[in-house]
This record gives sequence, structure tokens and C-alpha cells, in this order.
Amino acid sequence: MQRRLVVTLAILALASTAVTGCKKKSEEQVTPPQSKVSSATSPAAKEPAPSATGLTGEQLFKQHCAVCHPNGGNTITPAKPLGAKAMAERSKITKPEDIVKVMRNPGPGMTKFDEGMISNDDAKKIGQYILATFP
Repeated sequence: MQRRLVVTLAILALASTAVTGCKKKSEEQVTPPQSKVSSATSPAAKEPAPSATGLTGEQLFKQHCAVCHPNGGNTITPAKPLGAKAMAERSKITKPEDIVKVMRNPGPGMTKFDEGMISNDDAKKIGQYILATFP
């Protein structure tokens, strides 16, 4: 009985993702205010610089990608996780710009994220976050 419930929930989650895409947008989401720190911050700073929207690559990833790619995995195509080494070997993806190209023109099963949805600056932040976070 419990297995049937888990399978049913998984099917509903996948169907929901297929209908709505990976991007989840909540009415409660609030864009944080722009940082007042100048863009000429110290290279030793541990926090990445915010994007044009004021969000970091991690925040953007969680907002647009984490539903389908939790912890760098892939719920739609499990054989294609976001690990930097795996992406380099599988698809020659080695730079944030390579990830942006995939976001703009994805393969089957992935939502297309055009410039109207995610700016180039934000998309590059996502790419940088993915390559730095998922080895």
C-alpha cells in the first residue's frame, strides 16, 4: 500500500513537471533588494557577486532548476546528471557558456529558458554555480 502511494506521488510529480516545466514561480517570492556593495569587491570575498536581479547563482538555480535537478541530479533523465566531470565527458560542457547554450536550446524533456525568462547574466551565474557545486 505504501509503495503504491509513493509510486502514485512520483507519477503525479513527473506529470506536474511535464505540464508546468521545471520552473516553479511562487507569488510569495520576493526579489531581494540590490546590494549596496560596489561591484569592485575584494577577490577574497566568499559570497559570489549577485546577478542583475540581485540573486546569486545558487538562488537562481534553486528558483529555476532545482525542481528537476535536485542536488545536481536529473529527475527527467537520470543518466544525465549535472556533475561537471560527467557533463564534460558526455557533452563537452566545460564552461558556464556551454550550460547557457543548453538552457537556451535544451534537449527532449527539459524546459527552454529563453532570455525573456532568464537573462544572459543570470543564466551564466547558474552555469558557474553548477560547475562549482557539482563535481
